[in-house]
Amino acid sequence: MFDIPTPALILAAVVGGWVVQSYLAYRQSQGFMAAVRGLRSKGRVSIGVGGRRYLGGRAYVAIAVDDHGKVADALTLSGLTTFARPRKVSVLLGAKVNQLKGDREIPGLSSQQREAARQAATLLKAAQQEGSETPTTIPT
Repeated sequence: MFDIPTPALILAAVVGGWVVQSYLAYRQSQGFMAAVRGLRSKGRVSIGVGGRRYLGGRAYVAIAVDDHGKVADALTLSGLTTFARPRKVSVLLGAKVNQLKGDREIPGLSSQQREAARQAATLLKAAQQEGSETPTTIPT
């Protein structure tokens, strides 16, 4: 019927896979940001990222901090695939922002999640010192 060369088929498969992966990554980020928007009613929100992109994976942690400087709610997004979904991080509830900024381990968090929580707390504190309403994101 059609005589399509093998390199063209391979290229079409690679491009098709890339398009599907891009769509799934977009849907994942939209789902995480929708969950983060739900945190806004509980306090000031900051998001941090930890880990490496390829070796060991990345983790994102979003914290909502109340007027007393304690974590009112927290979410994490971690996993090796685009099928990972946001999950609550109950071990951070009630923790002070200064505790998150420190180096002490928090039982129940992976090293990537701990790094992300530290970055989120650091960004929140920096925004408070500058008088900014919304913390900025530091690219890593």
